Amino acid sequence: MFNSFLPYEKKFQDWINNRFEHEKMKPETKEFILHILNPERERKLWRNQQEGILRAIYAYEVLGKKSILLNIVTGGGKTAIIAGVIAWLRMAHQIRHFIILNPNVIVRDRLQQDFTKAKIFRDFKFFPAVYSNLLDDLDLHILGDKQAPQGMLESGVVLGNIQQLYSRGGKVSRNLAYIMNFLGDLAVFNDEAHNTPAQEYTNILMQLAKKSKFRLDTTATPDRADNQNPDSEMIYEYGIQDALTDDLIKSVVVYQPDIKRVELTYTDVDTGKQAKVEEIDWDEIDRKGISATQWVTDDKPLKQQIKIALGRLAEQKERAKGRYKPVLFVVAVCIRDAKNVVSVMEKKFNLKTLLVTEESEEAHRREAAHIGHLDSPYDAVVSVLMLREGWDVPEVGIIMLLRKFSSKVYGQQVIGRGLRKVIRDDGEREILAVVDHPKLEHGWLWKLVGAKIKKDVSVDDKFDVEEDLPEIQQKQELIDPEKLIEVPEIEGEIEPDFETIFEGLKEVPVTEDWQKILDAINYPRNKVEITGLKLRGIRKIDLSGKQYVEYEPTEEDEEKPAEKEQSETTYSIDDLREELKDEVLELSSELLFMMGFGSIYKELIYNTVMNHIDKKLFNGKTLGLAEQKDLEFALYKLSEIRRVFMKPGLVPSIIRYPNATE
Repeated sequence: MFNSFLPYEKKFQDWINNRFEHEKMKPETKEFILHILNPERERKLWRNQQEGILRAIYAYEVLGKKSILLNIVTGGGKTAIIAGVIAWLRMAHQIRHFIILNPNVIVRDRLQQDFTKAKIFRDFKFFPAVYSNLLDDLDLHILGDKQAPQGMLESGVVLGNIQQLYSRGGKVSRNLAYIMNFLGDLAVFNDEAHNTPAQEYTNILMQLAKKSKFRLDTTATPDRADNQNPDSEMIYEYGIQDALTDDLIKSVVVYQPDIKRVELTYTDVDTGKQAKVEEIDWDEIDRKGISATQWVTDDKPLKQQIKIALGRLAEQKERAKGRYKPVLFVVAVCIRDAKNVVSVMEKKFNLKTLLVTEESEEAHRREAAHIGHLDSPYDAVVSVLMLREGWDVPEVGIIMLLRKFSSKVYGQQVIGRGLRKVIRDDGEREILAVVDHPKLEHGWLWKLVGAKIKKDVSVDDKFDVEEDLPEIQQKQELIDPEKLIEVPEIEGEIEPDFETIFEGLKEVPVTEDWQKILDAINYPRNKVEITGLKLRGIRKIDLSGKQYVEYEPTEEDEEKPAEKEQSETTYSIDDLREELKDEVLELSSELLFMMGFGSIYKELIYNTVMNHIDKKLFNGKTLGLAEQKDLEFALYKLSEIRRVFMKPGLVPSIIRYPNATE
């Protein structure tokens, strides 16, 4: 996303050096700035928080920009910036109502803790003493089904999920109607703004713009997977490298296993007969058609990844020294995998593990928010899609990836769950240990977050904190903004040759014929699972100073092939039906999120996916009439179904032409 503030960098710095003097600047604004920058303040703002607030002020009062965006890394203190801007607008511009919008319950609950009883304004002492009475104007109203909208009149800050302003069944939202009809001038704060391009989200912001004097978008990931961006102007970018230089976040270290060969079992789904068992080299894996996710979700690879993750958990506990409790966060690809991981971690490794998915009860979500506390009974949490943006537990010190990320947005959001530091005041550097698998091909993500990658890690390897700390890269700063080259606009009209542009592209265009595309998909009736691994050996590293490395064969690798363990869980046909419904619901939510659409289309996408499964995997039968083997096969094939529906253009086609099958 383009930084629209670049042409004004020099004048902005001159304004700062001139102690914030400008003919357009209100005297109350200067008073506010000098107050929050006072070096004698008890609780000082971080440098990037000061910068974000100052840029917002300059953009509004000097440049006349009324819709701006701050791109600030997770852990960079966005909430304090929002509160600081609210305090300035109340003090200098007499705006009395502030709408804070967010995409989900997890984000809302976190913000509620900060804004209840004006807590964040009091903690940071944003108002000079003479203006302290304004704190009484910033009570919090939370949008909700059981909350009367009249409460907005008595509260300065209104917090809610964007969905609570959506129209339903042709009826305008009661909350939105009340805002538009009864509230005066207001300012809008659009948290996690990368969700904005969803059409419903955009429509709500357009409605609010009729009354809004100012809008501030905040996000750590403005560039979406669907190439859409918020319609606000980005004026500040504070990324991972900046935060690492300022020691605000953890350094990321990636641990990848040392595997040489893989033993494969091919099973015919219809007969259950095992076709063959063979050993192949890494280079042949792609030819066999094994999904990258399967490398970490089948039984043997899963246990290996867990052992590596538990090694990192033990190291993080040593570094914590009892001051806090490090937490292992596991990201699974589907609900069945997530449940299996929880079962393995608890039964095989005696690790108390919490499961949080879309079907989880509210109590489990509250446990997830509390999991970093010393009195929490859980050492690990497993999730599919729920714990993404807004779930902020600094104690997350290890992340184990059991799914492949194709979306830069989702990948960054997941890693962001572990970036916040636990110890902030004494300059102690911390690491986020990520257990990955090379076949998941996340190199682009590790480059993006500046990670250090440790390859060929065995289950018995042990590392110390100094060895694992990546080098801090030099921060890049704009030195001479006046030397920026402005790219001129193209004169005249250019007729693009779309036929040539799209020739050879494999993307699915937005089309009424999307059903024909789905009908052309076939799923072979066989499945492949990984039943054995061969490690090169265990690397034994002496940490006493001699720094020697030796390899020894592992006992596990020398064992004769064992019979496959029998599953400890037996699923009835009704259990499988319910599980498939839950998985497809989860997939529908993921598809809509990835493609930038609101949850209002979840029923449409769910029905489309289920109809596709009925036709292709159930031989035309409905879910209620499908046989057990077909249900098991459908659950097995979900990763392929996900890839089909993730094709660019397919979900937008379904949403644009929902009646194309009629």
